[in-house]
Amino acid sequence: MALTRNEKQITWSSASSITLSAATLTWSDAVSFDATDIAGGLLVSVDNAGTPASGDTCEIWITYTTGDVLGDSGDDFATDEHAVYLGLMDTYSTNTPGEDPARKAVVVDVQSYKGFKLGVKAANAATRNIVVRARLQTQRSA
Repeated sequence: MALTRNEKQITWSSASSITLSAATLTWSDAVSFDATDIAGGLLVSVDNAGTPASGDTCEIWITYTTGDVLGDSGDDFATDEHAVYLGLMDTYSTNTPGEDPARKAVVVDVQSYKGFKLGVKAANAATRNIVVRARLQTQRSA
């Protein structure tokens, strides 16, 4: 069986990045898996728009969908409180870990779900913006 690699930029309102300016959980546009995807991973990048300070962190979440659970058209995703926590990224360099920009790789479950949304939340975004970017790579059977 031959495999191919497929890449896709995660978008927020069709933009390839989001600048967080409030401490609220913000969800990406929905991403769909191909039926032939067998493995996948995300690389998430967080970068302070200015000089990082202590407390400049970004939470990363993922909410999956199996399709239209409610039967009312459109995919239904796990609710915010039941999303999967992927980790905390710290951009303040004297913390361990802490670096600006910070990048984190995570595995995503492409075989059990139809798709997902990526959620991000920055604790101090109201005073120090954080720019978030993410890219999905899947391995697909050819």
